[in-house]
Amino acid sequence: MASTKEFCFCFPPLTCWQVPLVWFGTGIRKSVKMPDYRHPRPRLFSFWACKCPRCGRDKVFSNSIFSPTKFAKTREACTHCGLTYQPEPGFFFGAMYWSYAIIVATIVSMSIAFSVFGIFEHAIWAIPVVLILGLPLIFRYSRMLMLYVVYPVMYRDRFRKPSN
Repeated sequence: MASTKEFCFCFPPLTCWQVPLVWFGTGIRKSVKMPDYRHPRPRLFSFWACKCPRCGRDKVFSNSIFSPTKFAKTREACTHCGLTYQPEPGFFFGAMYWSYAIIVATIVSMSIAFSVFGIFEHAIWAIPVVLILGLPLIFRYSRMLMLYVVYPVMYRDRFRKPSN
């Protein structure tokens, strides 16, 4: 089993200017030893493209976001590195908290924007419309936050490169 220093993204603690460098994949964290699973693009771009959190090559979702009934279909595992996207039953229940945070941030930011521009009377219908139309995005990116933030911390042994 690898020590915490070999894997943990937060050892030693990052300073404020180093955090964006880690997310954009510039290699400031040399202690992470996954040479076979280097991302072909920065991790933040892999996150937005809904790619595998370990290798960044395979898609996490099997269907298009524009499919009205199948936008939520998550693949079982990555075909490139073999990472299982659902390490245990109910893993994605934690995505509810992420989606709650995204929805609250959207409501607050839109309320402030409507208030600043002096059109707050339109907020009563505009905010629900934006949230309903954005539900597939909120659903997908709350799951992606679970995969990119929670998975490497809770399941270090599964997230690391498997020993062959």
